[in-house]
Amino acid sequence: MIWSIYNYLFELGSNIYLYNSYTNNLMRFDIDDKYRLESCAKGEFADVASPFLEELKKQYVVIDNDINIYNRIKLERTLARYDKNYLSLTIAPTTACNFRCSYCYESGIKSKNVLDEEKMANSIIKFTKIFKKTNYLRVTWYGGEPLLKFGFIERLSKMFMQEYPNYQAFMITNGYLLDDEKISKLKHLKIMGLQITIDGLEQVHNKRRPHYKNADSYKRIVHNIDNLFFKYPDVRVALRVNIDKSNSEEYHKLYNFMTGRYHDYKINIHPGYVTDDFSSKANCNCMDFSDRGNFVIKQHDLYGIPISLYPKPSFGECSARHLNSFVIGPSGELYKCWNDIGLQDKEIGNISDFSNLNSLCLKYLLANDPLESDKCKKCFCFPICDGGCPFKRIFSADSFLEDYCSKREAYIKELIIKHTEDQIKKE
Repeated sequence: MIWSIYNYLFELGSNIYLYNSYTNNLMRFDIDDKYRLESCAKGEFADVASPFLEELKKQYVVIDNDINIYNRIKLERTLARYDKNYLSLTIAPTTACNFRCSYCYESGIKSKNVLDEEKMANSIIKFTKIFKKTNYLRVTWYGGEPLLKFGFIERLSKMFMQEYPNYQAFMITNGYLLDDEKISKLKHLKIMGLQITIDGLEQVHNKRRPHYKNADSYKRIVHNIDNLFFKYPDVRVALRVNIDKSNSEEYHKLYNFMTGRYHDYKINIHPGYVTDDFSSKANCNCMDFSDRGNFVIKQHDLYGIPISLYPKPSFGECSARHLNSFVIGPSGELYKCWNDIGLQDKEIGNISDFSNLNSLCLKYLLANDPLESDKCKKCFCFPICDGGCPFKRIFSADSFLEDYCSKREAYIKELIIKHTEDQIKKE
């Protein structure tokens, strides 16, 4: 019998608290229980009353050994990785874009489009038939800017719907070309949600994300979102705000504006952090892990934005780790990671010629695997961590572990304390 490595014991006010990352439970105890809990944490159980100890066992605070929990999580995640019921495709019908974003990692990539749309659509359908056990097809339309090739999206979506009754899709778009005609077709094409990026209010957004002809992209996008919700009120919109040090003070202003404007609809406003990991040019405004943590806490404490400070269990890893997950480029080339689009050395094959035995494909599936890492096995965060970005784990392991893993545990514990303080204030 041991004290689990997934426990975090801390004292606050007149109580003592115990968080367990495996159950994701936060328990409150009277201060009188402090001695008993600290004794258990030291592995000294002899003087601890049996009913108290039994309750700790029920909550997985005291366990036979941690390896059983680790293996249980490992098994669940392994089964998810190799679940053949699902086929996940991210399809980029073009790498061209009508925006000229200052931080875009795709800016150095040559623009390519699907040329023969009928042939490409038939080839993609044929590719999906390789995966004979597929019951659920999930597609993300990507780019470039996917709305530049909406005709192809419409054609292929109709073919997917004929072949797969459980087909659903999502789209990542800048929203500029989201006109009435396209909006009217989204629901019929089973595009259930969209991610649209706005980087701040008008002046800041237009500076960071200008249209290649129209310097004021902001007004057009907001108008299109208005129309989208009016014509398709059930749609889910993930409004992403790309954040770095130069626009972090804009987030709360945009958040308040958008929540006020669209409070009756399914909109999720969230920050996305600009990195230069996939870019040919360095960006000195990027936030490291500590900067991001401070940003989140500031939004919560100073601006009252209801960002959840409580840890969320990780129910899935990046799709690059999944056997039946692929990115398809405009020429039918295949990738495992959508950050690799347009990079020939990151291709794992083609829709007409593919094998899971491709060396790069195997690397994405197996290399620097958090499920095989001794460090992850001993980490307090393991049950609530997805292992981080596979690309960074594989190709930038040292810097990734320094910035992500070394700071994550302290950050999560800080958030748990702040969450608990908030709950105390509400009582």
